[in-house]
Amino acid sequence: MPLRHDTNASGTELNREVEGSPDYSDLELAMFIEELGRHLAISSIPELERSLKMDSGFWNVVSIREPAVPRPAFLRHAKRVHEAIFEDRENVDPDVPCIPPRREHLTGILRFVDAHPGEPILVHCLAGLSRSPAVALTLVVRGLLAQGADLGAQSALVHRAVNLLLQIRPQSRPNALVLQVGLEEFLPMEVARQLAIMLVNHPVLKENRSVTPRARLT
Repeated sequence: MPLRHDTNASGTELNREVEGSPDYSDLELAMFIEELGRHLAISSIPELERSLKMDSGFWNVVSIREPAVPRPAFLRHAKRVHEAIFEDRENVDPDVPCIPPRREHLTGILRFVDAHPGEPILVHCLAGLSRSPAVALTLVVRGLLAQGADLGAQSALVHRAVNLLLQIRPQSRPNALVLQVGLEEFLPMEVARQLAIMLVNHPVLKENRSVTPRARLT
């Protein structure tokens, strides 16, 4: 079995024997997250082809796209694909036709992930900056809570979750609405809203958002 070169949650290098695992040592996309018990990656569409072709059939892909964006042909290299079609919006104007992130989108994504425990998950959107990091952050927060993280100590939870996200995707600026809707899948609505506010206002994520300004949750 090939040796995988990964980092654990604290950044410690690990050599893992994982049957069928590709060598991603030269990429910043993939990381084995012990709290999730699986590899997690974030990608843009331009990066996706290389990531999938490096080891055809390895990744279970969550494919997030706008309605006008066609299904990438290279998704055939994924092990499985779940498609979620919604736009990168945080503020929804009822008078403007759009497909914002909705509960059914996040419910479907989490069900897809849960249907394949322990298997690698790659989440992509158009740029790999907003929607896909929000989904990844939702998965990380859920995993930390499942492993016993204290929801009452939200500052520690935010620091830990964002640190993991930034190790996978340093340029992340998660879509606040996607994140809140995702958190509402396993947390009370008000708790999810407050936690989403804390997460997107983490200093590094806030700085990332200032590069391409987006509306903030308040």
